[in-house]
Amino acid sequence: MKKLFLPLAISLLIVSTSYAEDIKGEAVDSLETARTFVEKGNYNKAIEEINYALAKINELTAEGLIKFIPEPPPGFTLDNKQSQGTGSGAAIAGNAGATASYSNNAGAGINLNIAIGGMTGKMASLAAFSQMFAGIAPAGDASQSKKIRVQGYTGTEMFNGQDRSGTITFQIGAKTSVTIEGNNIDSPDVLKLLAKNIDLAGLEKNY
Repeated sequence: MKKLFLPLAISLLIVSTSYAEDIKGEAVDSLETARTFVEKGNYNKAIEEINYALAKINELTAEGLIKFIPEPPPGFTLDNKQSQGTGSGAAIAGNAGATASYSNNAGAGINLNIAIGGMTGKMASLAAFSQMFAGIAPAGDASQSKKIRVQGYTGTEMFNGQDRSGTITFQIGAKTSVTIEGNNIDSPDVLKLLAKNIDLAGLEKNY
């Protein structure tokens, strides 16, 4: 079994590296084409090429985010993980993002979203701002909100005991946000366990 695994791992690495090089090549080609259009005074076409190159660069950024998807907390399994780069909508949607979903046999679910740039990359800052008004929640609202610390980073934790749902958000640097949402969970502790598995320092260093 080990003899089969090693060649497979090497093959996957070669394919992944080749894919990344292809994307880099497309980005460079588009930037060169954009320069040609600028020299000819065709600025609209130049912008199209620049936007295409930006989309390809964001794809590379998103591909790198996959490695920051952590292992599941105890009792959960990782169901899905994916990454995506964006083009001209980056100002709102962000430059790149990675998502993952986890579940357990009891019906609990956890969703993880890592966003770089744009408004989504600042979602944790917005959550922290809204936490200031936690004390004026409507009567009967079971939501609780508080500040937490994980790996030296300050996050905002919100939990509703009635519907058993919760969210933890972290702002990592100026443009990276990490959002962890849970449904059918007994407490927000499981969300914090997942947060402890994320390389938050690595995210800040690389993005």
